[in-house]
Amino acid sequence: MSRYANASWAATCVLFLLSLNSQVLATEDDVLAAMEAFIEAFENGDLETMEAAFSPNAVTFPRAIMAYEYDGEIDVAKYRRVSGIDPQMREIVNRLKKSGRDSPYLDINPVDLDIKVFGTAALVTFHLGGGESIGRRTFVLELIDDAWKIVHLHASNVSEARE
Repeated sequence: MSRYANASWAATCVLFLLSLNSQVLATEDDVLAAMEAFIEAFENGDLETMEAAFSPNAVTFPRAIMAYEYDGEIDVAKYRRVSGIDPQMREIVNRLKKSGRDSPYLDINPVDLDIKVFGTAALVTFHLGGGESIGRRTFVLELIDDAWKIVHLHASNVSEARE
């Protein structure tokens, strides 16, 4: 192989590697767009769009309530793994729609958003709130039929202890 052929081959390899990097960046942008669409649907109480964001085989660990945040009985069964969307999300949306308020019902602002892409899978983590409490959210998404779908959601909250 001539030195010009070697240079051409090397340049082709560099361009290929750069294109892979731009695909990863574009994929992170696609995951971000999917998450933003889900969050916007939640803010607006659009259950149909929220449910469509989940894959048919998705699993969720519902948002846990710290015992000292809640004065009533805690039904532990409500916090076991469930299929599909978090039932608490559905309850929140239904309660907000009945409140008579106009949408958007919520103002969800992810903090410390982090997206990691692993081929056709992505891990998205962020925090909600601050001050005396913080919500922690972990989403796993999968690229299914050219769309990022939520395959797992884990939600938990941490609060400062009350005196």
